[in-house]
Amino acid sequence: MTLTRESLLVKLRRAHLRLGISALVTAGAMLTLISFLTLRAYVNQNLSLIARSMAYTVQAAVVFRDTVSAQETLALIAEQEGLWQAELRDTGGVLLAHYQYQQSSQVDALVSVLGQNILLYTANADVVHDGAVVGRISVRGSFAVYVQFFMEVLFAIGLCLALVGLMGARLSRRFERDIVQPLDSLARLTRTARINRTFSLRAPSAQVLEIHALSEDFNALLDEIHGHELELLKRQNKLQAANEVLSHQAFHDSLTGLPNRAHFLGRLANAMDASGPGGTRLAVIYIDCDHFKEINDTLGHAAGDEVLVEFARRLRLHLREGDAVARLGGDEFAVMLTPLRSIDDAKHIAAKVTEAMAVPIPTQTAGVVHTSATLGVAVFPDHGQSLDGLLRCADAVMYRAKRLKRGIYAVADEGDVFASQAVTAT
Repeated sequence: MTLTRESLLVKLRRAHLRLGISALVTAGAMLTLISFLTLRAYVNQNLSLIARSMAYTVQAAVVFRDTVSAQETLALIAEQEGLWQAELRDTGGVLLAHYQYQQSSQVDALVSVLGQNILLYTANADVVHDGAVVGRISVRGSFAVYVQFFMEVLFAIGLCLALVGLMGARLSRRFERDIVQPLDSLARLTRTARINRTFSLRAPSAQVLEIHALSEDFNALLDEIHGHELELLKRQNKLQAANEVLSHQAFHDSLTGLPNRAHFLGRLANAMDASGPGGTRLAVIYIDCDHFKEINDTLGHAAGDEVLVEFARRLRLHLREGDAVARLGGDEFAVMLTPLRSIDDAKHIAAKVTEAMAVPIPTQTAGVVHTSATLGVAVFPDHGQSLDGLLRCADAVMYRAKRLKRGIYAVADEGDVFASQAVTAT
C-alpha cells in the first residue's frame, strides 16, 4: 500500500479551515444564544411596564364599572404598543375588556406562532384603588417587532462572523507564507545542494525564530561540507599530481626525461597491432653511444651523464611528430618511426641522427667530448613480424655495423628477417 503524503501547505490550510469553521460556528451559536436571552429579558421587562401602565390608566373605568371606557382604553393602548392580546378582569374573574390583534396575513400568523413558542411570557398587573385590588390586567406582545429585531441581530452577527472569517483567512495565509515558504525554500535548497553538489548555496533568513535558527544551522552545515569538499579537492589534486609524477617516473628515464623501455615497448606493440597484416609499415632504430664506457672511466660519470642528456636532446630534434624515442638503458636508445612510407625515409632519418651525434659535445665537467653513435634499422613487417623479433633484428644490425665501423648506421636486408624466438644475422 502506497502512503500518500500531503504538503505542509495543504495540511495547514485544512487545519486552519477546520479551526476557523469550528470557531465561527461556536462564536455564532454563543452570540445567538446571548442575543436571544437578552431579547427575551427585554421583552419581559417591556411587557411588565406596559401592563402596569394599562392598570393605572383603566383604574377609574374598573371602579365605576364603565366597560365601554375600559374597552376603548385597553384597545387604544394595545394598538399603540403593538400587543397581541390584552384582557381586563375584575377580582371575581369577570371579563371587563378584551383586545385581540387581527392577523392580516400568513406572515403575521407565522410570526405570532414563533413569538408565542420562543418568547413565552405573559405580563400581569393588578388594578389598585385606595390600596385595594379591584381588577387585573393580562397582556401578551405581538412579537412581530421582537422577531424582526432578532432577525436583524442575527444578520449583524452573521456579517460580523463573515468579516472575522475573512480576516482569519488573511491571517492564515500570512501565517502559511511565513511558515511554508521558508521551509519550502530550504527544502529546494537542500535538494539542489544534494543533486548538483553546489554547497556554496545559502538559505535565506526567515521571520520565524525557529525556522531562522534552522536556516542558520543548515548554512553552517553547508559551510562545513563546502570546506570538506575543498579540502578533499585539494587532496585529490595533490594525489593526482603525485600519481602523474609516479606515472611519469615509472615510464620515463630520470636522467634524460625520455620514455623508458616499458613505455617504448608499449607504444611499439600498439603501433604494430594497429598496423595489422598488410597495413602501415614502421621502423625501429637501435642506437648505441660509441666509446661511452671510456668516457665514464676517463672523464667521470658526470661527463657521461651530460653526453647522454645531449644525445637525448639531439634525438628529439631530428624526429617527426608521430615518432617515439626512448632510452632503453645505459647508453642504448631506440626510435620508432611511424608511419613509414619507404625504407628510404628510415635511412634519411638515420643518416641525420648519425651526423648529429658525431658533432663534439661541450660539457661543464670535462670540456669538449668527442663521441659518435652507431645505429641499426629494422622495418616492420619486412624484418620482423613480432615485437621481440623486430627489436632483436635492429639490435643485431646495430652490432654488425659497430663491428664494421663506429659512427655509421646499417639497415637490415632480406637476410636479416627475425622470428619471435630466433635471430639470424649476416
